[in-house]
Amino acid sequence: MSDTTGWNRLEQQWKEAFGITMLGHINPPATPEIEKLYTSKVLRFAGPKAPYPNMPFELTNLSGIKDFKNLEILVVTHHQLTSIKELQSLRKLKSLFLFNNKIESLEGIEDLTELQQLYVQFNKINSLKPLKKLTCLKEVYINNNLITSLEGLTEEHSEKLEVFFVNLMTG
Repeated sequence: MSDTTGWNRLEQQWKEAFGITMLGHINPPATPEIEKLYTSKVLRFAGPKAPYPNMPFELTNLSGIKDFKNLEILVVTHHQLTSIKELQSLRKLKSLFLFNNKIESLEGIEDLTELQQLYVQFNKINSLKPLKKLTCLKEVYINNNLITSLEGLTEEHSEKLEVFFVNLMTG
């Protein structure tokens, strides 16, 4: 999506987020700006409660990200996200930082097989099952969630997984 039609379909929160963090203005962007934006390999959206915020408000979803096919690193921390299903088409993603949100499930990342870093601590995630095919993972930070089982991690993960932080909920 590198045209103004796609831009016009974005939710207002995403137009503002891109304007503040990437474009440097809140006016409707010109076509070259849109093309540059959608070929970005790195996006960072740190909410107002983050240690180094770059936005004055909190995002409620990831709808504005789904067309970023070249994205390799995504940072969306300290927001109000509850779902990450919109990420399922981002097959080039290598690093994903979604800590300090309200994410309830990792559904949406099952086929992101190039993912190497996953930082999802301080959410409401209760299952590792979506990680089953993600055997390129080197670092996983999933502490301070609602994890009760390591189901989803397999022997195939052990070859590359170097760092894994989790605290299992018991009771």
